Amino acid sequence: YDELLDPTLNIPTPEECVSRINAILGAGKIVFAPSSSDIPPEADDTLDAIAEIAKQCDRVKMEIGGHTDSQGREIMNENLSQARADSVLFALQERRVLTSNMTARGYGEAEPIADNDTEEGREANRRIEFILLTDARTPPSEGTAAEAEGALETEEDSEQN
Repeated sequence: YDELLDPTLNIPTPEECVSRINAILGAGKIVFAPSSSDIPPEADDTLDAIAEIAKQCDRVKMEIGGHTDSQGREIMNENLSQARADSVLFALQERRVLTSNMTARGYGEAEPIADNDTEEGREANRRIEFILLTDARTPPSEGTAAEAEGALETEEDSEQN
């Protein structure tokens, strides 16, 4: 029995999972205080809604991407965006979401979606978004023959040394 193929369970596709989560973020953006990765209490409803979807999508490989505007130094923005993405990941764990298929990545100011020369643009660029990493409906492979052979060669090399 493969529950993913059971139409009565209405399990969303990986694309639907990410789309639904990003729709929630579009309606209820997580707004961090300047230079902070602390999630404000106002974001609890948004995170609760994301958690409900994420629980249905525990086999879907997703990335939580953190983004900043271009204000400040680039390295600080990268670190801040990573801390914010990590905060969202931890908040989902606190809501009992299995996050083993999720990663958190900070992009800093590298991928703007709006003009950083306006306040509205900078606000749009400061965001969290979910990205589908792979179609998790296919079972993970056991590795290729070449990978297995490489591992064997490594074992043999270490035994010789």
